[in-house]
Amino acid sequence: MKAFWDYLFKEWFRQVGEALLVAFLVTTFVFTTVGVVGQSMYPTLRNGERVLVPKWETWLVRLGFMEWRRGEIAILKPPEGTPFSTARFPVLGFSFRAFFIKRIVAVPGDEVYVDRGVVYVNGKPLAETHITDRITPWPDSFPGVCYEGGRLTRIVTQQGDFPVELLPAYLRPLKEMLLPPSQETLARSELGEVCEVGRIKLKPGYYFVMGDNRTLGGSEDSRTFGPIPVERIAGRASFVWWPVVVREEGGFRLNLRALAIPPAYRQ
Repeated sequence: MKAFWDYLFKEWFRQVGEALLVAFLVTTFVFTTVGVVGQSMYPTLRNGERVLVPKWETWLVRLGFMEWRRGEIAILKPPEGTPFSTARFPVLGFSFRAFFIKRIVAVPGDEVYVDRGVVYVNGKPLAETHITDRITPWPDSFPGVCYEGGRLTRIVTQQGDFPVELLPAYLRPLKEMLLPPSQETLARSELGEVCEVGRIKLKPGYYFVMGDNRTLGGSEDSRTFGPIPVERIAGRASFVWWPVVVREEGGFRLNLRALAIPPAYRQ
């Protein structure tokens, strides 16, 4: 019997355990892969594609040796309580908070807002031709802010209109990052409610993320849940590796490609 258990341990348990340990170390410290679910990053990424995520970069960010950059595609967990952020595990049926995949539009210290579909970072509009060459963004604005009697009364997001005293927890950091309105806006608010597009100045450690699919309802992102803290970012999508080949009109094409930062974010 002892010989049987020795055989079982050496030939099965140890080998399986070693394989699991190596897999854990690789996916934790070297790289992992993530599947794209949905169309929120269209036209850059399509539903069903899989991307490579270099995990060493995540550790370098956490240790303070590097920072995430504008234009990179981030794998992130949305704040708790974000609408539609839970998914159901196949077969077993239990719910879990899914990872989102979005583009980093603005980094700590940036001023950012969206006006009629155009993203402004530090006062300059982004020429996001990687999006506009393929789709027409919905002309929404963010954040919507309303003042009355010289004070902030409401914040308007993709998901609704929130009185400031009833802001959900995930939107409270957004309120803290709103830049003060002009004196003209405050003066007009003494005569009645005034609503306009606000400005956000990102605090240290916070990022503003958006999906590339800017059509109506195309992406749930910082326009819904506000800026996200750096600890919510699990890594950067660097390369599409699956499917290797895709079928298109006229034949097949190789689908392997690096996910470079678009020109709009390099300026």
